[in-house]
Amino acid sequence: MTVPVAIVTGGARGIGQSITARLLDDGYAVGVIDVNAKALAALAPEVDARGGRLSAHEASVSDRSAVQAVVDELLAVHGSLDAVVNNAGMTLPATFLDQDDADWDRIVDVNLKGTFVVAQLAARQMVEQGRGSIVNISSVSAHGVRTGPPAYAAAKAGVEGLSRLMAVQLGPLGVRVNTIVVGTTATPWLLGRKSDDELDAMRATTLTGRIGDPDDIAATVAFLCSDASRHIVGQMISVSGGQWMP
Repeated sequence: MTVPVAIVTGGARGIGQSITARLLDDGYAVGVIDVNAKALAALAPEVDARGGRLSAHEASVSDRSAVQAVVDELLAVHGSLDAVVNNAGMTLPATFLDQDDADWDRIVDVNLKGTFVVAQLAARQMVEQGRGSIVNISSVSAHGVRTGPPAYAAAKAGVEGLSRLMAVQLGPLGVRVNTIVVGTTATPWLLGRKSDDELDAMRATTLTGRIGDPDDIAATVAFLCSDASRHIVGQMISVSGGQWMP
């Protein structure tokens, strides 16, 4: 029986870790790309438990040669590449008036260039196969829903524009591209940095009265990677509790 194969970037932590777990539970072989060596090391027991269906790769998504090496390894082991989730991202605190060039370049490099690099290398293989699904992760920050560093908002808006172009050019070749616009989500990073009052204020910005859970994002990713969404392409799906509505 052929096992579908996926890449999840930033897949060792937070939302990415939930996406990885969900795709594994759905029967995928998953290659995780992450720059956090400690988080990747923590996956070791899961790597052993999954019997070869999970592999961990320390690499930057903006490093073309490193990403290509991961793609080549997965193809050598599994023979195909069926889904890619561009989840890796980073940000640094700043306002429009104090964002510096170095931080701008770093944030855009990971969030936007990294999405381009991973998607392009994966898409070349998918076009050759005649099938594949790419899911890019954006943020409500691209739509002015919450304040933050301008580089992050700009990069995520760029991801959405890139996703549309990818959908138009790759759809006729058998590769579906969709975008998930993520709202405030209860990752360990967020919960460890916000007070109860701050979390309550975040809940009040949603229509559901709750902060998103990483599993909410993972479930949507799983749907978009599956044949159940075979007629969905070029869409932005907001998983934000109504913080932003397309």
